[in-house]
Amino acid sequence: MSINKILDRDIEQIKRLIYEMIYETKIQYASAFEVVQTDNLELANKTIQNDQKINDMLNAFTNIALWKIIKQRLTAGDLRMAIGSILIAREIEIIADYAKKICKYFVLYTPAKEDIQAIIVMFNMVIKMLDLVSALFNDYDSDQKNKVIEIEQELNNKFHEFNLDLFYKIRSAKTDAHALVYFEQIGKLKNLQRAGDHLVSIQEILVFIRTGSFVELTHNDPDLPNEDDE
Repeated sequence: MSINKILDRDIEQIKRLIYEMIYETKIQYASAFEVVQTDNLELANKTIQNDQKINDMLNAFTNIALWKIIKQRLTAGDLRMAIGSILIAREIEIIADYAKKICKYFVLYTPAKEDIQAIIVMFNMVIKMLDLVSALFNDYDSDQKNKVIEIEQELNNKFHEFNLDLFYKIRSAKTDAHALVYFEQIGKLKNLQRAGDHLVSIQEILVFIRTGSFVELTHNDPDLPNEDDE
């Protein structure tokens, strides 16, 4: 077998392992979303435990990718693929961890249906972004790239809207226990907002793999000052 064929096989293995991590993360989010909709605490605990599988996948992938970098004389493009994939794998593991945290929230606080609409809305948006980024990894398309940015911006806007609403709910809560449910939910909504940030980071890494340049995509976050404000 020629060196080129060995190299091609190694690069394809890296791509396949990344896709498997993305696929496993999508399963985590599907399970966590079912927990949100059905209050299935057994599934919540199963999803929490399954997070370790993704951690193990990250560790195994990093070792494989580093070994392939060492043993092969990679071209610039293939080297970017190998290094960029390690960065993507870490981002995916963090995104998956947020699904686990939401399941823990339901196990600990079992919030009522009327108290979780914000989580449902933002969860749906993150799942859409995850599907788009998964498609981008296989076939980079500028139209889908723009959709990722649009959803991320909407996700930020929704977070600030829901955050303010939950603040008022905390102030008017009849019991401390109910106020705590709202307070903890703010943290989970922040996690979902961060998941959007990490998905945009994956998109930035994909641009690096394709072009060799890191391009920071625009984040329209009301909490961040504009250059004109500084």
